[in-house]
Amino acid sequence: MKEILRGLRGGLAFETTFPIGKGEEYFLSFVERPFLFPVIGLIVGGFLGGIGILLSFIPPFIGASLFMVGLYLICGILHTDGLADFADGLVTGGTHAERRAVMKDEKTGAAGLVTILVTNLLLFAGLVELFAVKEPLFLFFVILSAEVLSRETTLSLLVVGRSAHEGLGSTFIEKAGPWGWVRGTFISVAVLAVFWSPLALVPLAVALVAGYVVLRLGYRVIGGLNGDIVGAAAEFTRPLVIVAFVLLNQLDIPVFFQIGVSIF
Repeated sequence: MKEILRGLRGGLAFETTFPIGKGEEYFLSFVERPFLFPVIGLIVGGFLGGIGILLSFIPPFIGASLFMVGLYLICGILHTDGLADFADGLVTGGTHAERRAVMKDEKTGAAGLVTILVTNLLLFAGLVELFAVKEPLFLFFVILSAEVLSRETTLSLLVVGRSAHEGLGSTFIEKAGPWGWVRGTFISVAVLAVFWSPLALVPLAVALVAGYVVLRLGYRVIGGLNGDIVGAAAEFTRPLVIVAFVLLNQLDIPVFFQIGVSIF
């Protein structure tokens, strides 16, 4: 248990701006336990969900805007940078090595900027619709689920993917395995169980499909995975999950039940 807590602190330091778990020993403990990714999503999602509840009592556009500010303050731009690098490599021609060099370039190209813009627009649109529901508890659990499932995508890619080169991504991939995926996915499904409906598994399917698409694109770009590509998958999964829940809600498909009674 002590090592799990140490790994959790290291994971929070890696995935967020929280001043906790800094240092090599914490990070290495986290690397040894990739199944902690969904747990980190649970913790981060709890913080963000709490922010969402506080902002749910103001107009949706303002609430969504302030929420995104809080999101970046807590999560930083590590994965956003990876998303931009991945997009730049995707549109670049040449060999895997040449594309990898483009991804390592500190400058962000047009493709990276457009991808960040589109991803954030999708996230903002989903958040506006989510805040418009005016159901704080539903909002909390959707945000929580989005963070958990974004890390579920990360875990899945680490387990099934192959490393394109030595680096941070390969360090995680070497330690990930089927048993770790089972443990992490159990946590993700347990979180979705709060919705008390099989339809809550639809966003999980969306997250896994998004991960698979990024996996195939990663093989095309650099012949495998690296930290940028895994981070890009997590960053893109978040808005897709939120949009999936919003669409289920707008189609009048009840996905959120508590003690057998629909909350909306």
